[in-house]
Amino acid sequence: MLETLWVPAVAVLGPLIGSTIGVLLPSQENLLRRLLAFAAGTMLTLSFLELLPESLSVCSPPACAAGLAVGVCGVLTLHRLLPVPQSGASGRERQTALLMIAAIMLHNLPEGIAMAAGNQSRTMLLIAVAIATHDIPEGICTAAPYLYATHSHRRAFWLSLSTCLPTLLGYFLGRLLWQGVPAFTMGIITAAIAGLMITISCEELIPASPGGGERLSAMPALMAGIILVLVLRQLLA
Repeated sequence: MLETLWVPAVAVLGPLIGSTIGVLLPSQENLLRRLLAFAAGTMLTLSFLELLPESLSVCSPPACAAGLAVGVCGVLTLHRLLPVPQSGASGRERQTALLMIAAIMLHNLPEGIAMAAGNQSRTMLLIAVAIATHDIPEGICTAAPYLYATHSHRRAFWLSLSTCLPTLLGYFLGRLLWQGVPAFTMGIITAAIAGLMITISCEELIPASPGGGERLSAMPALMAGIILVLVLRQLLA
């Protein structure tokens, strides 16, 4: 019964570490804008190398494409439904940060269910460690944009840390209901989450990164996000 507590505790470490790093960074505009590019790199790489292949492993390409389209259309629809921020650029950036946090939360729910999939304690722990490791950049990429928009370290930390709540919910639901969740359905949901993350990266994060003469300065940050995910995948292979 101890794994019921320590497996989710391990998974919470990822968002905790990432959120702490994200809010301890200096709140300089240029640095935080580069972190947006870094966040885009991590989210795009996770989507194309982790989420979409995972979806294709359990459902057909047409079903995966349908789920992806649902995710893309979901973000575009939210953009139309949400009120246009009245407080200038900072209002739009706050909205972008909240959309990112919502996408990460949706992404973390099936991760929690995946943690419950192991039949042995060791298997569940390995899954939890893997999830915690790749949740570190997610914690950074959710804390940094909100910090940039509001300059509130406390709010940025707690909102970013709250992304672990769906992981815990998914884990305990998975322990109870794992056998009743069809793999095909999980595959479609995973593809939809990839669509959310790709659209947010391309429509919000990359355009908000350094512009004008500083456009090229965002490229190292974008590449750093990509490389980080690639290195973590190799270490956890």
